[in-house]
Amino acid sequence: MQIENEPKSSQSNRQKPEITSQAYQSRVLRSLQLSAAFKESMITRQLTQIMPGLPSYRNGNSDAVPLPQVMASYQITPNDQIFVNGTTGFAEPAGWPSYADFISVATGKQTRGHAQNLKPEYAISEELGYRHHGFVNVNIALFNYNFTNRQVSTTEVVGGTRVSSSINGGGQTSRGATIELGLKPWHHFSPYISGQYIHATIDNNLRASSGDYLRTKGKLAVNTPEFTASVGILYDNGSAFGGLLFNYVGSQYSTFMNDEKMPAYETLNMNFGYRFKSVGFLHRPQIQLNLVNLGLGNKGYLSSTYSVATNAHATTGVYGTAIAASAPTYNVAGGFAGIVSVSSGF
Repeated sequence: MQIENEPKSSQSNRQKPEITSQAYQSRVLRSLQLSAAFKESMITRQLTQIMPGLPSYRNGNSDAVPLPQVMASYQITPNDQIFVNGTTGFAEPAGWPSYADFISVATGKQTRGHAQNLKPEYAISEELGYRHHGFVNVNIALFNYNFTNRQVSTTEVVGGTRVSSSINGGGQTSRGATIELGLKPWHHFSPYISGQYIHATIDNNLRASSGDYLRTKGKLAVNTPEFTASVGILYDNGSAFGGLLFNYVGSQYSTFMNDEKMPAYETLNMNFGYRFKSVGFLHRPQIQLNLVNLGLGNKGYLSSTYSVATNAHATTGVYGTAIAASAPTYNVAGGFAGIVSVSSGF
């Protein structure tokens, strides 16, 4: 019996089988990851005041807030990934002072009433981004945040006492982008750079103490610099280590009417130290020197807003009411400092 040889074309096809539709779908599913979660946060706060002369005996509120989240990522290559996140979050007003009425020790009369719009902040955020892992690590993301009852933390002086509280900033929309670039250790050096742009706007007019409304819709949000950036480099050979970090924080408004702002500032910090070999029960003891705020001519700069204000200059409300000015206050950063620390594991 004679068996004829198969044609070469047939052998070639057998060596290189075609990828079926089912195999392709399986590969896509292995690269795609989906996750979802849900939780419900329930908080009750109550404050009782027994001081005579106060209009309210008990204040507080109860909140039940659903917090779902969805995340998806697709692995383009072993080192490249795109991702999409949808999350929610909330925050209660800061501490008990928001629920309290205050009286003057000298006169016994009420100096400030409790907040009337005690509602929790609720946020819905979406994020779209790209990651690359390798000799150079890259992370790029676009984001969109929508807030209701935005809680703005501030500090008031009531009867000579500093009191932390929250201001209901109404609705807020924040959109922007972030980028991070980092190099894996190269000859023990690891440079790093990051930057962020955010455009945050107030979505509605805010009520002033006079009962009228300020024309804040479309204004930029307080305590939110549009540009921030960091540039740094680290060195670590297992024993000797150190780092140099430069930070830039753009200007930011300290009033809801955008009539006063805190200027931009830069900081430059350095640290270096040495890890010793383990001795007895001491595991890799180390000594480190931190140098804070090196030069840059910004001694005594304003580092943050201590108390925000509605309007730094007198203005007229939506319904024609004259609204008096109130000045914001700021925290002043310290000058140069050198700090030595000694630590060890056990």
